[in-house]
Amino acid sequence: MRPPLAYLKHHPERSTWGPPLDYRSFYMSPSDHHRLGRQTANRPMLVLLSMLGTFALAAPVLGQTAIPGQPTQPKATTPKATPPSSEMAASRFAPDQDTIRELRMIGDPAPPPLGGTMIKGDPITEWHAGGPTILLFWSPFVGGTEPHLAQLGDLGQQSEKIQTLSIASGPRSRVEQVLESLPGRAPVVPRTILDDTDAWRKAFIEPLGLTTLPAVVALDQNGEVVYHGPMNTAAMALARVCSNNWSSEGYRNTVLEYMARQQASIALVEIRGRVRRGQATADEAVALAEELIELDTRNGGRQISKFDILLTTADRPDDAYAYGRDIAARFPNNYLILNDLAWNTVSLPDVSRRDLDFALEMSRQANAIQGYTDHSVLDTMGRIWWLRGDADEAIRWQLKAVARALGTWHGDSTRANLDAYTNGYLKPGEMPPPYRSPRRQ
Repeated sequence: MRPPLAYLKHHPERSTWGPPLDYRSFYMSPSDHHRLGRQTANRPMLVLLSMLGTFALAAPVLGQTAIPGQPTQPKATTPKATPPSSEMAASRFAPDQDTIRELRMIGDPAPPPLGGTMIKGDPITEWHAGGPTILLFWSPFVGGTEPHLAQLGDLGQQSEKIQTLSIASGPRSRVEQVLESLPGRAPVVPRTILDDTDAWRKAFIEPLGLTTLPAVVALDQNGEVVYHGPMNTAAMALARVCSNNWSSEGYRNTVLEYMARQQASIALVEIRGRVRRGQATADEAVALAEELIELDTRNGGRQISKFDILLTTADRPDDAYAYGRDIAARFPNNYLILNDLAWNTVSLPDVSRRDLDFALEMSRQANAIQGYTDHSVLDTMGRIWWLRGDADEAIRWQLKAVARALGTWHGDSTRANLDAYTNGYLKPGEMPPPYRSPRRQ
């Protein structure tokens, strides 16, 4: 079987399931996920700003960070950016930068500080030239803001190089009530202004298309907008902005590259459908896969897509298996790709010739890499032996897979396969029916 999402979110480039799970996981390494995700799962996102030194060392590439997936708002002016630096981001699959909400005003000068009623601290008359400025927009009617405000207050007090400001929308009495009840032993109330004229909302929230509060806008030392988004996805971005380890161009390139990959995945699905309907040729599908591989050479999933097209859409199994061996030679230590080669060989529909020797070779390599401990890879081995007609060997491997399967819906298909091999309604060599766990949302 294919690995559960828990594996693939760490290695989206190794999956053939289409786009990665979300923007945040697209460029983070496994160590990033373990370090960030596990340490902060139950804590406010702004707590990461107290760990800027750690992030400055940990950040692998400028501009690679969480990008929110918000609904598109009416089009607003977006800066004319320099051309993207990656081939995928500059390809025909990338959208027009002017249509992307996440890129609105990125690199543009922010409006000057605006008026309002100061609730705490002195007003800001100009943006901080000695470092970044963090603007936190919030409302007392939206819960969960208090921890972010407390962390913002701590950050503003502890660092002279970082300017912070919370901008509240709502009745003054409710705003003050929230500020008086911040969590912590001795919470620091951040500098706060009441946006009682809606000037801040009209200057920032509306043009940026922000639809979720609390929301954050980050400016650099030049007063230019370098990031904006919902607070719950902003941790890595803010950490890098505050540690001077952020690039607006890198961020723009990351967004464009991700969206281009999404569109490329859609294009592959569409052309295979067109081939089935007689509206395109198999050669055109192969050519599209090869174009995407050329644009995105490090993406092993694209190469698996070409393998799948050769095997099914084009019905060229000899070419498919030869190409599959080339893929295995390029990714000899990537168990996800090796397992995909094996699993797709024995599980995809409309395969005119299943090379079970090829599948067994790929599966053995994948299992060896994982030390024969990964239930999804062991499940593939069980399927291969079942299709080879060896029920005893298939059940032996499937029992190993079930013993290591997750207790969640991810492991339900592994257990269902064991049931199919042992309950007598399938003969060895027959393909088990497709299965979808009823627990899967």
